[in-house]
Amino acid sequence: MKLGQATIKDIARELNVSSSTVSRALKDYPGISDETKRKVKEMAEKLNYRPNAVALSLRKSKSFTVGVIIPEVVHFFFSTVISGIEDFAYKNGYNVILCQTNEKLEREKSSLETLLSNQIDGLLVSYSKETTDFSHFSKLMEQDFPIVFFDRRPYLENTINVTVNDFNGAYNATKHLILQGYKKILHLAGPPNLAISVKRK
Repeated sequence: MKLGQATIKDIARELNVSSSTVSRALKDYPGISDETKRKVKEMAEKLNYRPNAVALSLRKSKSFTVGVIIPEVVHFFFSTVISGIEDFAYKNGYNVILCQTNEKLEREKSSLETLLSNQIDGLLVSYSKETTDFSHFSKLMEQDFPIVFFDRRPYLENTINVTVNDFNGAYNATKHLILQGYKKILHLAGPPNLAISVKRK
């Protein structure tokens, strides 16, 4: 038998009990003796039993998986954000599928399709520098699909966004330089289609 292919029926047959008994024992339901639970769990381990994630997601209409799209994983900011996302997701029983676009619109669209085909329950997005048309996201929003944009806020109405105060950050940095006596200050702006670039400028 291949790894992970054993079923509840296989365990039931080996122990000469019903499938419903095995199912309840694996879920620690009351009414099942400790001895039965022990035997079921030992047999499940022996047969390399793994719950069928697809069947579970169909039953609960959830995959307990969240998709994340970011521009670059090597960027310190994004790697830190990913750590936070994964930590919180894990604590709440969710898995994370991560895609990076390398700041390319086509990769962003392809990543989105890949994530949707994996039946994700929601999406966290920091879109690419090339993205000026957000229709691939707005179509999902029109279907009430949960999307949270972070760091980069799209030019769309009624979005949920998690951002820092870029205007105040740039203001405080500039003020600090002025108070240090500097008079010739250079600002290196980002792409104009990114709200963070506009606010910092």
